[in-house]
Parts: sequence; C-alpha cells; structure tokens
Amino acid sequence: MEFEEYKQEEQSEEDYVDIYSRKAIFWFSVFNFIYGGVLLCINLWVAGYRKAVAEVLIFLLLVQFSYVMAIRYSGINISQEVIKKAASGVPLTVNEMIPLLQVAGITIAFHIAAAFILSRYFFRKYFPDDDYYPKPIFRPLIIYIILALCTRFMI
Repeated sequence: MEFEEYKQEEQSEEDYVDIYSRKAIFWFSVFNFIYGGVLLCINLWVAGYRKAVAEVLIFLLLVQFSYVMAIRYSGINISQEVIKKAASGVPLTVNEMIPLLQVAGITIAFHIAAAFILSRYFFRKYFPDDDYYPKPIFRPLIIYIILALCTRFMI
C-alpha cells in the first residue's frame, strides 16, 4: 500500500517571498502615504504582481490630487507671515494656529484613510495569507528619516 499520494505537500522555501509587512506599510503610510505606497509597490514587484503596481500608483496619484483639492477648496487661508512665524519658532496666537490645525486635521485624515486602504485592501488583496517573510524596515526607515531631514532643512 502506497501512502505517498496522501502526503500533504509542504510549502518549499521558494513559495515564500521577503516583503515589507502589512504593519510596516500601514505605519509608513500614516506618516507619508506616498512612501507607504512605494513600499507596497516594491512588495508587489518582488512578488511578481507587476500590473498591480500601476494600480497602486494610480491610487496614490488620485489620493494626492484629492488631498491637494481638499486643501485648496477648504477655504482655509494661511498667510505667509504666519508660516514664517511658525517656522521660526515664534509662539503663535490662537487665531493664527486655527488654520494650521485645520490643515493638519485634513492631512492626518487623508494619511490615515490612505494607510487603511493600502494595508487593508491592497495588501490583503495580493497577500491574503501569511506566506511571506517580513523584511526588516531599517533601510526604509533610515531613508525616510534622511528624506524628512532634507526636506526640513530645505525650507
């Protein structure tokens, strides 16, 4: 009697892929949804979902466009003097701070919404099972910090 046909096939090492985890995509997207989307695109490219990369990039462009339009048509007016004052570290009055907080609220809302869509919809659509090895996030984290510092000191 042969039992070889009843053996369950174990997944080989080739079936697993090294990608950034869903949590990494989510948290990078909370701080910058474009950066989190790029990490997801890297995951999709490595896993062989080449056509899905375009889908995610189109989503990122639509979210960025929507974000810019939401800020532009929100009616929030921030003067250049307030921006210069805030950048120099001078304390702002409450009336000067309100428009900045409104823009920050819109920004946070867009980032969190995009983070959920990237991690809950796109990531689960293409990686429904936990058949991957999570990549360490040190390299993307260092790159993100360098980019953030460069943009901070360019202003």
